[in-house]
Amino acid sequence: MRQRVTVTGASRGLGAALAREFGARGHRVFLVARDAVELARVAAQIVHSHGPEAATWHAHDLRDVDGIEALARVAEDAMGGVDVLVNNAAIGAYRPFLDNSPQDLHDLLALNLEAPMRLTRALLPGMLARGGGHIVNIASDLARRPLAQMAPYVASKHGLLGFGASLHRELRGRGVRVTTVMPGVIDSSFNGSVEGSRDRRWALPTDALAQQVVALVELPGTMVIDELVVHPAEGDY
Repeated sequence: MRQRVTVTGASRGLGAALAREFGARGHRVFLVARDAVELARVAAQIVHSHGPEAATWHAHDLRDVDGIEALARVAEDAMGGVDVLVNNAAIGAYRPFLDNSPQDLHDLLALNLEAPMRLTRALLPGMLARGGGHIVNIASDLARRPLAQMAPYVASKHGLLGFGASLHRELRGRGVRVTTVMPGVIDSSFNGSVEGSRDRRWALPTDALAQQVVALVELPGTMVIDELVVHPAEGDY
């Protein structure tokens, strides 16, 4: 069944791969990111391959959490509703905790944790009213283990896992599924890396990971994968 999907952080990396995969599977996609140029490029690829209604986009910096309700209305108006929300956008830096400024901490928690909760809060009423929907939070395998030099990022992913797991239990039996995806190292541009530069034996390719995420969304409504942990076969975890 064709679904209306909103993907955040969709201008590059896993977010762009998710948008392309949803489009390739026949779903309609609403792409969100702060880089309008890259966002338009990814959306144009999807439209070129799958038709004019396959994708639309809206540039928004999700660190501006007060603008998220308006963003949700744009997404719903663009597609006539949102059936699937993929909270993928995130930032992080590998550095000692004391090297993070107060603004660094504010921005990271706003984007990685508050924005997913706010966007979920804005779109969930429509899903409940229609009797179905799916919220997918892209966390990290670090949601369950510590890592030195990344304390704020790890804290945000712990929080996202707790949010998703609790909401999953709250919404059980109401038609809306919640999944937390916890990947290991991804071969993306995250944290200053160059996408495509890592060995696939120890870094997950974005296209293959996107296929797994879309597959879990396409499960029958009577089934839910509430947590998905994915590691590269030879990764350090």
